[in-house]
Amino acid sequence: MVRSQDKDMSCAMASVVMVNFKMKKGLMLAGMAAGAGLSVSPLPLGSFVGQTLAHSAVDYAVKSEEEVYKLYEKAKGGAHDFNTKGANPNLLPQVLGDLGLGQWECVNVGEAALAQAVIDATDDGTPVILACVWDAGGGHALVVDETHSFLGSKYLCVCDPWDGELRITSCTPGSTVGYDGSESPISSGTIFGGDAHTYNAAQNNKGRFDGRIVRRK
Repeated sequence: MVRSQDKDMSCAMASVVMVNFKMKKGLMLAGMAAGAGLSVSPLPLGSFVGQTLAHSAVDYAVKSEEEVYKLYEKAKGGAHDFNTKGANPNLLPQVLGDLGLGQWECVNVGEAALAQAVIDATDDGTPVILACVWDAGGGHALVVDETHSFLGSKYLCVCDPWDGELRITSCTPGSTVGYDGSESPISSGTIFGGDAHTYNAAQNNKGRFDGRIVRRK
């Protein structure tokens, strides 16, 4: 599931929304199933309790960007306009912790060490947030939720909040990992919500992951 960002500079907030959902979706589905079972049971108030449980399970896993903005502003200690300015990645561990996702850290492992750091961090199914710096200037936050090996090569599953698409990006441990937003995606856009943007050949869409990673401790 890939979510596109609501505002021009809210890529990190959309990334947090994705991480929250990916880590809680199992509990959400279990809660929805339990709620559905109670709704059809003969127990007193079974329908009410079942519907309440099902709604609570969805609310637990599915957060809006607006909800995450408030947590970010709490961490920052002031208001923030994501139409004009991106997030400070050093504040993301507190936001993720406030969502009940445990302890996180933002570290710079260096460009050459990033691929292996992502492989190690996602091995147990926990997503990470990475920083891409564009060749023409500026930056972008993206999520990697899985890595795979195929015919001796390693690949990252990159969830891009700019256009809400999934791209499979090759990587070599020990080398800088590039990213090209103009490459063809393999997903279906805005199924997870958001206001999908588009990449095109004239845009600033080629860059590299700069070594920063937000990962669970």
